Parts: sequence; C-alpha cells; structure tokens
Amino acid sequence: MAGSLPPYPTFDYASDKSNAGPRWERWVSRLENLFVGLKIENDDRKRALLLHYAGESVYDIYDAEKGATEASYVATKLVLTTYFEPKKNTQMEVYKFRSYKQKEGQSLDEFVTELRKLAKTCEFASVDNEILSQVIQNCKSNRLRRRALREPDKTLNDILTLGRTLEMADLQATEMERESINKVNHTNRTNYKTDYKQDKHRKGQQTSGSNYPSHSRPSKCRNCGGQYPHKNGQCPAHGKTCNACHKLNHFANVCRGKQNRNTGTKRPNTKERQVNEVQTEQPGYQESLDSSDEEYSYSIKEAETVRSLKKAPYATIKVSTKSCKMMIDTGATVNILDDKTHQNIGSPKLNKNDTKLLPYGGGKPLDVTGACELQVETKDMYGVNKFYVVKGGHGALFGYPTASQLGLVKIIQPINIQAPKLRYPEVFRDEIDPWHKGIEKLHFILDQRCEKEIHKLLEQDIIEKIGNTPTPWVSPIVTPPKKNLDEIRLCVDMREANKAIIRERHLLPTVEELIHDLNNASIFSKIDLRSGYHQLELDEPSRYITTFSTHIGLFRYKRLSFGISSASEIFQETIRSSQEEHDQALDDILQALQRNGLTVNKDKCEFNKNKVTFFGVVFSKAGISPDPKKVQAVKDAEAPTTVPELRSFLGMTNYSSRFIRHYASICEPLRRLTRHNTDWEWNPEQQQAFDNLKNELSSETVMTYFNPALQIDILVNASPVGLGAIISQNQQTIAYASRALTDVESRYSQTEREALAIV
Repeated sequence: MAGSLPPYPTFDYASDKSNAGPRWERWVSRLENLFVGLKIENDDRKRALLLHYAGESVYDIYDAEKGATEASYVATKLVLTTYFEPKKNTQMEVYKFRSYKQKEGQSLDEFVTELRKLAKTCEFASVDNEILSQVIQNCKSNRLRRRALREPDKTLNDILTLGRTLEMADLQATEMERESINKVNHTNRTNYKTDYKQDKHRKGQQTSGSNYPSHSRPSKCRNCGGQYPHKNGQCPAHGKTCNACHKLNHFANVCRGKQNRNTGTKRPNTKERQVNEVQTEQPGYQESLDSSDEEYSYSIKEAETVRSLKKAPYATIKVSTKSCKMMIDTGATVNILDDKTHQNIGSPKLNKNDTKLLPYGGGKPLDVTGACELQVETKDMYGVNKFYVVKGGHGALFGYPTASQLGLVKIIQPINIQAPKLRYPEVFRDEIDPWHKGIEKLHFILDQRCEKEIHKLLEQDIIEKIGNTPTPWVSPIVTPPKKNLDEIRLCVDMREANKAIIRERHLLPTVEELIHDLNNASIFSKIDLRSGYHQLELDEPSRYITTFSTHIGLFRYKRLSFGISSASEIFQETIRSSQEEHDQALDDILQALQRNGLTVNKDKCEFNKNKVTFFGVVFSKAGISPDPKKVQAVKDAEAPTTVPELRSFLGMTNYSSRFIRHYASICEPLRRLTRHNTDWEWNPEQQQAFDNLKNELSSETVMTYFNPALQIDILVNASPVGLGAIISQNQQTIAYASRALTDVESRYSQTEREALAIV
C-alpha cells in the first residue's frame, strides 16, 4: 500500500474505562475490516498498524504488559485484549441497556439494532426476551405497546413484524392526509399584479353589469374577447350565460373559471411578482371525465361505527369559503356532497346533471340531485372543481383527481428489500468458496524428512491418504526443524481453511483461575497428555477441510491437528468436561482418561508433590511463587544494547511482574527507550532500573492464596510515572499490582494519583 495511511480513529481508552473491553473488541473488529479492504495480509505490517492506530496511550500499555514472545499480530492483540477484558462493568452495561429509549425519528428496526449492540456486553440469559421488554416499555408507538400487552404470548419477531406494519401504515396515512403541493413549476409573470387587479375589476364589472375597464386605451375585452371599446357601446356578452361555468356576462372562450377548473392555481401573493403553477401528471384528465356519461364513486365502509369512521383519511377543506370535513377516497373519480353539506356551504345553485354515478361494483346508480362548480381551497392551493350533490347524509367525498391536484394524496411505490438478494444471489451466499493451492517444491533433503514424518503419522493413524476423490479444500504444508535437526515438524498452513471454520467459543482457564481453584490445596499432581490434540478423533464430514498436499500425494487428518482455529477450544472443552463429570481425585481422573482412550506423557507427569510448576508459576500449600527457572533467566540476562533486546527483556520480566513491587515505576526508564522517535542512550538511570528489576524478582517471594472470609488490606502508592498497590490479608501478601501513568495522568497531583491507584 503506497502513499499515506488512511485515517482511522485511535482507541480512546480514557473515555470510558469501565467499558474498555467491549469497546476494544469493536475497535479491533473494524480495524481488521480495514485490513481486508486494503488487502493487508503481512503479519508484521498488521501488527505495526495495530500499534500505530491504537494511539500513544495504548502503545504505552502494550510496552508495560507485553511479554517476550509477543512478536506476531495475534499475540500483540491478545496482550491488549487481556489487559482491557477486566475493564467491563456488567452492571453498568445493563444500566445502559435499560436506559435506552427509542429516539424521535428512529425506526423500530434501528431501535432494536441499537438494543442488540448494547445487549452484547450484558451477559443476558435470553437476549430476545430482554429486547422484547425494552421494546414494549420504551418504544414510541402506543398502539404497538397496547397490542403487545394484550397478546403476551407474542415473540420478539411477531412484535417486530407488527411494528413494521404499523410504521408503514402511519407513514402512508401521513402522506395521504398532509396538505402539500404535488408538483410545482415556478413561472415568472412580470405583470402578475396588474392582471390580478384587472381580474378583480372584471369581477366587479360582472356584478354591476358595467363593461368598461379603468383604462381608456384600446385593448381586448375580457368578457367577450373582442376589441374594446365596442363599436356599439355594449359588450355582446352582457346578459349572456357562459357555457363553461354557467355564470353571466362573459363567453366560454374567455372564461377564467374554465381555466382554473382543470388546473389547481397557487394562492396569489400580492407582494411578489412570481406565481407557482401546478403541472398535473395527466393533462386533460378532468376534461375526459367531464365528457363521460358515467362516473364512479368507490367509497367502501364497514358497519357504521365510530371506530370504522375514524380509520378513513379526512381533510378539512374550504369549499365556497366554508370549512368542510371531507373524506379522501382514492378509488373515486368524482367529488360528492351530500344534502347536509350542500346546505352548510350556502346551497349554491345546482345545474342539471345527466351523468350517472355508479357505486363500487356497478350497482344501482346514486340519486344525484344536481351538479355545481365550486371553488376549493387548501392551505397552499385553490381551484374550481365540479361537485355532484347526492341525497342522503353520507358525508362529503373528494375523488382522486381533485385530491391529487390539490396535493392531498401521493402514490408511493413500495421498495422490495428482497429484490437485491434475488438479483444477486451469489453475493448473499452464507458460504465461503473452497480454496486449494498447488504443491510447493521442497529441497530434496526436506523431501526425505517430510516423507519420513508422513509415514510416521500414517502408522499412528493420525492422517490418511486420499484417493481419487474430489478435494475442494487443499492447504500447503510448512516444515520447521525440531531441536534434533534430522527431524522436522509437519505443519499445515490452515489460514485459508480457518476462514470457513465456525469456532466453538470455550473460555480457557487463566493463571488467576488456577490460583483460585488451587486455594488451600496441599498435595499436587500434574498430568500431561501425549500429543493431546491427536487423541481427539475428527468426524468423517470434518476431515475434508484438513486436506494438505505433499510431493507424494494428498493426505488429510483423521484427528484434531495443530493450526485449526478452534482446536484449543475443542480440546479444552473435551478435557474439562471429562474432569467435571468426576471428582477431582487423581484416581477418578485417570479412570476418565482411560475410558476415553487418552494416554499421558509419564515423563512430564508429577504425582503426590507438595508443589508443582505450571505456566511459569509454582503452586504450593503456602501459596504461589515465580518459577525458579524464569527467575534465573532474568538474573542471567545481560544489559541490552538495542531496542529489540530491551523489549525482549521487558517481556521476560513482565510475565513475572505479579511478583515485583512497583514494577511499572521501576521499568519506566527502560520503557522510555522503546518509544518512537527516541534515541538509544543507555545511561546510569537505565542501568539502575535494569539492576533493580533483577534484584526485585526472587524465587523466595511467596504470595498466599486469597481467603474471602478474611479482611482485605490495600496499600497503594503513586510516583510521577506509575501506580503501585499491594493486597494483603493478615499481613501476608496476596498480590502486587502496578501500571504506568498516561501523559495526562502524570500531570495529576499526588493526592489524585494515589486516589487513582485505589481505583
């Protein structure tokens, strides 16, 4: 990857230390997605970018916590993950989950997604039940809450399906009920004010019977369309009825009511010289209806109950300056007034009607009293539309053409979220394509050693040769030498195959758990399984993914092999379960191993000992102490001359740091040399810190086991560079703890630093 690094946020450990563990896991997961997107596969490069992007404070933590072998990306990540894991406060996570409520404008699916994120760190026994409770208590929809309480047997999926339906219904009803502009074209009319005033003047002429405009210049008559002034003095349209709107004193060719009837007109604004005109999607649609002999009224209702009437969409609209509550019926093609509504708006004059109005299904025509042209107004639109008056008290109805014209209804095309999955099925497969790699050539000397190791594994029934059968998965091998240079270790590179393996998550025991479990023990035994992984047999369907290629053909494992991502969890769960089924007595364990066909390495087993060494820690009746071999290795270490040597020494001492008081403060001068952009200078200060570390670590240090029945004493101390603490009971040390201060924490006062050490 050439060029500058892409931006990526640092991990802000200090922002919420109580929840550092889950936040670190999410941060690393996103970083690994970045590696995949940038095709970064080199292990050293991934490790360097992890430490770079994590930030200086996390890098300092890594310097203090790392061991001697954390040179790989996975090991580096494990050091930091182990450090942050205890920083999770489950009770605080549960509190955050309980306090989260659906936000304004947040959909139900988005609300549930956030709840699932919060529930990941709450350790709930049933996540779905907890989320269901939160949805019922903290959702915005009262209707959904009532439905859920009425039907307590509904599952979370049932409630989510119901909630989505209610959300979609509310959205569509809002679109239908709101009074808004449908489609607007802005047209400049420079003489709008003059036209509007002249239009008002013309209406005054129609009322008074005068034909004379206020100006004396020759112009076109607005009543008859002829030349003005008229030669005979009187307008030919005077006293005549318009064939379009049936009003007096003008002809149909200049009728303004006809122009406004078919196109909703924006309410005039006398303060501006610009007007908005609505362009309908189907010009001439209303004209085609006017010329039809039959119209349809598709209003369908349930039994006349208050509940059913409330379901229909209504809008309050001004009809002839009177406010009327009208139902919006998208299935009707005409506008209807009943007798009562017609009387409420002043009983405008009705014209003879020859059009038949048919109800839904084409039954008996409605009893139409007549028809009239009425001016209708909404908040933003007005126009002149035709209404039919029918007998009965069924209310007023707006048909789809007029409702759409005035912006009261819109057609929304639903989106099929399944369409992308149907069109691109290969993209949404829940599978990983098999992977295979050709045979890699080895040196002829390695060929002989590899062949010898393969025959050995065949004789032990650990692997089997594959015949002429399909092999979708084929992995390469690597052959690192053993201590005896005449022998090699046959390892399969399972990196690609591991991507298709679903890991079994099983918690591995830590040293702290072993210390707790061995409390008050006085006699110890240690059992070491011989080639432990190879003693667990693989099922036939699981063997194909372990196929590997060699110069003498293809083979696959019949037993659990090293390199499988889930091997450690499978092995530990199997061993632990057999132990938990029986007593902890030695005889019962050996019987369980014998029943399961497992053999032990007698050279590494120890029985009836007063102390035993495990994971670099000596367990005895008195307590725990460091492994003398590790102590001696530290004492024999020579002063480092390079940064890598110093880091190796710090890693070696860090593993035994539980036995060193004020470890963080002592090694701070050494850690300072490992920071970026720091020149190597081994001064007396560094030599003194180096010697102090070696002197403080002693195999004579014994820490007693924790007793929950006794009082706990905590002694803390703080220096400008680190914190230290001692936990004891009955004046016997249980544990040492220390850590380095961040740049911000180092500026705290001494009192604040000591208070921080308690935390």
